[in-house]
Amino acid sequence: MASEENTVAADNVSAAVRPAVPTLSQARLQTIIAGLWLCLFISAMDTTIITTALIKISSGFDALEQGPWLITAYLLTYNSFLMITAKLSDIWGLKNLLISCAAIFLIFSMACGAAQNMVQLIVFRAVQGIGGSGLYSLTFVAIMKLIVPEKVGFYSGVISSVFAMANLLGPLFGGIISDRTTWRWIFFINGPIVALAIAILFLSLPRLNDGKSNTERIRGLDIHGGLLSIAWPIPLIFALQEAGVSHEWSSGVIIGTLTAGIALFLLFGLYEAWVTYKTAKDPVFPMHFLRNSSMALILLSMFLMGMPFYVIFVQLPQRFQVVNFTSAERAGILLLPATLLTPVGAMVAGLAAKKVPIELILIASATVVCIGVGLLSSLPTHSALWPGTYGYEVITGLGLGLASPPYFMLIATSIEEKHMSVGTGALNMVRTLGGCVAVAICSAIHREYLNKRLPEYLSPAQIIAVQRSSGSIAQLPEAIRDQVGHLFGRSYNRQFQIMLAFAGLNTIVAIILAIVRKKMGLYGVMPERKEANEFTKAAELNTVDAEAGEK
Repeated sequence: MASEENTVAADNVSAAVRPAVPTLSQARLQTIIAGLWLCLFISAMDTTIITTALIKISSGFDALEQGPWLITAYLLTYNSFLMITAKLSDIWGLKNLLISCAAIFLIFSMACGAAQNMVQLIVFRAVQGIGGSGLYSLTFVAIMKLIVPEKVGFYSGVISSVFAMANLLGPLFGGIISDRTTWRWIFFINGPIVALAIAILFLSLPRLNDGKSNTERIRGLDIHGGLLSIAWPIPLIFALQEAGVSHEWSSGVIIGTLTAGIALFLLFGLYEAWVTYKTAKDPVFPMHFLRNSSMALILLSMFLMGMPFYVIFVQLPQRFQVVNFTSAERAGILLLPATLLTPVGAMVAGLAAKKVPIELILIASATVVCIGVGLLSSLPTHSALWPGTYGYEVITGLGLGLASPPYFMLIATSIEEKHMSVGTGALNMVRTLGGCVAVAICSAIHREYLNKRLPEYLSPAQIIAVQRSSGSIAQLPEAIRDQVGHLFGRSYNRQFQIMLAFAGLNTIVAIILAIVRKKMGLYGVMPERKEANEFTKAAELNTVDAEAGEK
């Protein structure tokens, strides 16, 4: 009976000895993969589709200066719930939790589209991020639970192609939708896609009987660590976003939130150290990673790489619209050199890793990103778009793409295989966190720079109008408009100059990482399966039994 079906398993592994992996027909498996791909695509695209529409959305609510919150609110919850949702699937079951997260994402996507003011939209984006986080992490949990190790690599690659598509199409779709219809369709368009994904997974995804609400598993959850991981970034990001807008830097509110954020961060570190070394719980962030020199440097490097990555894809489209007076659609098109070259860089790095030490690829990537960000920080500030911008984007996008494979390869040779899922989650967490911090820093720099210089050209009423809507700039007299555009251009250049400092620091960290790994005997080591697991052991036993039977 089983032989009549095309199963997921490798040919020499029988279904009888693989109770953890269900026997699925090839058609059913491909249907599940399609549903998972849709979930991951819509989750990933919602981090990029809004970048080109950000100006129109925030201007539409007369809240231009609050625009960055639409990015950071989503990223904060998206980042904080990555590891929590993966662990909750062991209690509530993969299918139940995945469909629930998809439903949350669907409901609050609709709520975002129907938002009546900026505060509502920011809050709805934050809750939407929880659903998006679950879609991301549970997709990879599903791959691990449904597919035998021999084919995990292939299907992970198929699923991961979604990120290239999201980075490429997100900014373009965001610009087209906001220009030709209304920005609300950026969120409403999620409805039919997520509904289709829910229907596919509800009908095809098997119930794995993996949900066990026993006391031991519930006690094993690091609930307090999860709450602290959500709590500590919020006051820090709030202080950076609101300083100079609603409150002065010297105000008690800003000083208080900065102090609270730092205190909560230290508490989070101490608590996670206690959970890691003194309890049997699975920590949200295993602190023993930081005692591993290679792993600690990899995480630091990824944090620093995440900073220019998010700033480029968030701030560059805004620059095109405010400085060069392009439409949102045109801004998405102008961003294509960077978005197209990022997946190309990843493919080049994957091929080069077969012949070149991965540490050198990471150093090369960090160096190229440093050069690209430096070039972007020197863009002309006049309204005419300079053709060299495309070349600068190509260099930066290529560098960012080159970095993707090395980080995951380096992690695979730095920690035990049983910690790989947690290590990968930690890598994604620090990357997104770096992006949150960087976007907040750039927003603070932008506001402070403009607040000091705009009064030279604009009246108080005009300044308020410009702060509420970028459309007010185009309505200014031509001579003043060009001067204001010039100020905005210099402000964006300053933001990239700050990112250049972090990119330069990352190059130094990458070099130190190579030296440390050389001393540890890991330099140039390619990842491979370090430990046997229940599936590979079963395959070996089957092979031995088959050979014995033939004799």
